Amino acid sequence: MRRFIASATAILLVAGFVVTVRAQAKAEEKTVEGELVDMWCYSKGGAKGDGHAACGEKCAKSGIPTGVVVDGKAWTLATNPEPLASAMGRTIRVTGKVNADTNVILPDKVEVKKDDKWEEVKLKDQHHK
Repeated sequence: MRRFIASATAILLVAGFVVTVRAQAKAEEKTVEGELVDMWCYSKGGAKGDGHAACGEKCAKSGIPTGVVVDGKAWTLATNPEPLASAMGRTIRVTGKVNADTNVILPDKVEVKKDDKWEEVKLKDQHHK
């Protein structure tokens, strides 16, 4: 019985390690550029652009996740949305780990285009203190 338990435990540990390695392998570092949106209004009705910027800012300040729309595809940003609120509807550039299966980006760096210059946004979350 002890051998069975030891063998089962070893199999579960190896299986857990394989799943963890595969999950980490799916995330790749990438930079994308597109429009910053709040994911609630965008997913409900495609709301974006200057006409939706004020609403998007309120949504981000209330904690609703943000995303970046690139070529018609929305990527959710896994970070605190509040520091991004004032950039709603503007062009941003996000560098971070991308999971293409879930369309999620864990950003390392977010920049907002102002005129022809890029300004980095100070992220405030668990990874960016």
